[in-house]
Amino acid sequence: MTTRANELTALVTGATAGLGAQFARQLAESGHHLVLVARDETRLRSSAEVLERDFSISVEVLPADLTSDVGVAAVVARLRDASRPVDVLVNNAGIGLLNSFEKNDVDDEKRHLRLHVQTPMELCHAALG
Repeated sequence: MTTRANELTALVTGATAGLGAQFARQLAESGHHLVLVARDETRLRSSAEVLERDFSISVEVLPADLTSDVGVAAVVARLRDASRPVDVLVNNAGIGLLNSFEKNDVDDEKRHLRLHVQTPMELCHAALG
C-alpha cells in the first residue's frame, strides 16, 4: 500500500524565513501537512494561514527557541507524540554571528553551537526513536 503525501506530516525548523519557508512551501505544495517551528509566534501563524489557504493542508505552529532547553524539549515532545506522527524532519533553523569568533561573546558562540549541532542531533534522535 502506498502512502499519499497528504497523509504525511513534516516538521520544519526555522520555518518562517529563507530556506525554511521555502522547504515548508514545497512540502505543502506536495500535500504534506506541516508543523512549523520558529521563535516568532506571530510570523508562524501568518505563514501557517498562507500555507493552509494556498495548499489546503493543515498546519500546526510550535513557537520554540531552539537555543534553549525548554524550546528543544517542546519540539522533542512533539516529535515523540505517537498519536500525531511526524514523517519528515527538516532541521533548518540557523543563525549567523556578525563578528569573527574571537570578537563574539562566548555565550553567543555557545548558543550558535547549540543551534547548529546539539539541537539537530537531539531532534534527529527524537524523530528516529
